[in-house]
This record gives sequence, C-alpha cells and structure tokens, in this order.
Amino acid sequence: MTRASDDRHAILPDEHGAAVPRTRTRLEPAARRRIGQNLRVLYADVLAQPLPARFEALLADLAAQQKTEESSR
Repeated sequence: MTRASDDRHAILPDEHGAAVPRTRTRLEPAARRRIGQNLRVLYADVLAQPLPARFEALLADLAAQQKTEESSR
C-alpha cells in the first residue's frame, strides 16, 4: 500500500513538457557520506572566507530587530 504523499513515482515534465513517470531511488548511506565529504572538501575554502561587511551589518540589524520584538512581548 502506498501513501498519497509518497512522491517516489512522481510524474515530472521532460524537456518538452510531456509528463514522464520518474522513480526516485534512495542512496545508500555510504554513498550519501561520500557525497557529503566531497561537498565539504569542495566548499571548505568558501566557508572559511569571512562574511562581507554588508552581510554582517544585515545580520546585526536582524538580531537587533529580533531582540526588540522579544522585549516588547
């Protein structure tokens, strides 16, 4: 019995818009770990870079806004 929310057999459009059934398979845990490790290696340099000053300012503004909202409750 399949659940209604089970989308492993979803109908997806192809490049021409025609409906094509597609089966989504689950990856083995070892494959998921290898992919995760490779992505971490690939993006390590990007993650090590400092945030741009504009992002830091936006984060500070959001934190201040959240603090103000919490104190007004």
